[in-house]
Amino acid sequence: MLREKKDYHETLARLEERFPGREAITITETAALLGRCSRTIRDDKTLPKVKICRAYLVPLVALARWLS
Repeated sequence: MLREKKDYHETLARLEERFPGREAITITETAALLGRCSRTIRDDKTLPKVKICRAYLVPLVALARWLS
């Protein structure tokens, strides 16, 4: 059985508070949230992101898991 990471629920709650009604955010929004360049975020192989057409989206649930 997969265990959730220690701070997962708290991190997800903060992300949902910051981005209400959203399931995913853009690379630009993710970069601003993390204080990094959007190119760095886009090129990171460990960050969970989904490519739709030419744009990348980062699901909030996956981001919370990644940040925890």
